[in-house]
Amino acid sequence: MSSPRSPEAERLLGLVVEHILNHGVQGVTLHALARAAGSNNRMLLYYFGSKEALISQAIYAAYDRSPGLHQLLPQLKEEGELAQRLCRGWRTLRARENRAFLRLFFEMFAIAIRQPESHSRYLLELRDRWYTEIETAFLVHGWESRAAGNAALQLLALWRGLQFSLLAGSDTDALDSAHDTAVAVLLTTSAASPTR
Repeated sequence: MSSPRSPEAERLLGLVVEHILNHGVQGVTLHALARAAGSNNRMLLYYFGSKEALISQAIYAAYDRSPGLHQLLPQLKEEGELAQRLCRGWRTLRARENRAFLRLFFEMFAIAIRQPESHSRYLLELRDRWYTEIETAFLVHGWESRAAGNAALQLLALWRGLQFSLLAGSDTDALDSAHDTAVAVLLTTSAASPTR
């Protein structure tokens, strides 16, 4: 979590978030971000340190502002039927209002894997955060450790693959059906069943 920002830094960050959600980050310059925020390069550097730090903070802020996304992982751990929680989680991910963020997510991923030395923190968080949160959800729902880790990896792969297909234009109903079928299989597979 980042430290508290001044009201001006928050205002500038909000404008940068809007810009990158609408235009992406590939090839964006600090000057273009400053222009979009109604500021100048020096002010952005003063508040954020570097273009990379600004973009990183803007991506996290975009995630937090995407309807339901920042609550998706905690909700998986709440009481109730796990299958319903997972299906609701997928529908939150694929919601139309979150697609600008999904496009930004995949764009930033492509940049990060091309330049891993510049984006090691982003890649580490990408690899670990969602996996750990999903694994914990399976543990909370009574799965043993090894099965929970295996199921988390399978679910994360399913979600990311379906997001890719969604952004490529696949039919939402078909993706929902494929998701729900895969979740049903995952939850009934003997190698990945809960202990209770």
